[in-house]
Amino acid sequence: MLKYYFRLLLLFGSVVLVFALLGCLIPRSYSFKSELAIQGKPEAIFAQLDSFENWPNWSRQYNPAKITDLEMQFNEQKSGKGAALSWTDTRGKGKIWITESTPSRVIEYSTDFEKRPRMFSSFELVENEDSTTVSWSSNGKLPWGPFYGYFGWLFPSRMKTEYMMSLQKLKQFIESENAISPTDENDADRSFGPSTPPQA
Repeated sequence: MLKYYFRLLLLFGSVVLVFALLGCLIPRSYSFKSELAIQGKPEAIFAQLDSFENWPNWSRQYNPAKITDLEMQFNEQKSGKGAALSWTDTRGKGKIWITESTPSRVIEYSTDFEKRPRMFSSFELVENEDSTTVSWSSNGKLPWGPFYGYFGWLFPSRMKTEYMMSLQKLKQFIESENAISPTDENDADRSFGPSTPPQA
């Protein structure tokens, strides 16, 4: 009976070992991109992306109202190359900073997560006739380990969804800022409508 349990335990250990070895051999590199067309000028969208102080308006990852115990600290430079944000929350701590910034066109930034390899990301803005397409991409490597290889298959898909949800919030924010409420339209009609001729 003991031999049976010993063999069963040995078989289970062998399966786990093979599973772990295969996980170590699977490439840990990742690359993904999400993009969305937004009704608005590149200048207005760029202003939201180029300053970390504006990220809570649309970002799911850096929103104190959504992330438990999120504390953010900004450096003195508010936007553009060199602007940086440090944070701590229940997930750990990290830092994000802009490495390149071309007004209304491209933003490149890097992110350091606690005990994880650096992530490299960028925003690219392309103006169309009446909208701007925002492309948000990232690439990097997952930490070394027997299980990160398997997680690497799921990570890009999950992050693409997260990015798209944030882009949709950015779209709502920009388009609501550009919209004119019916009250404003009525006020505009009254302001510019025909005036009553003066009484003789």
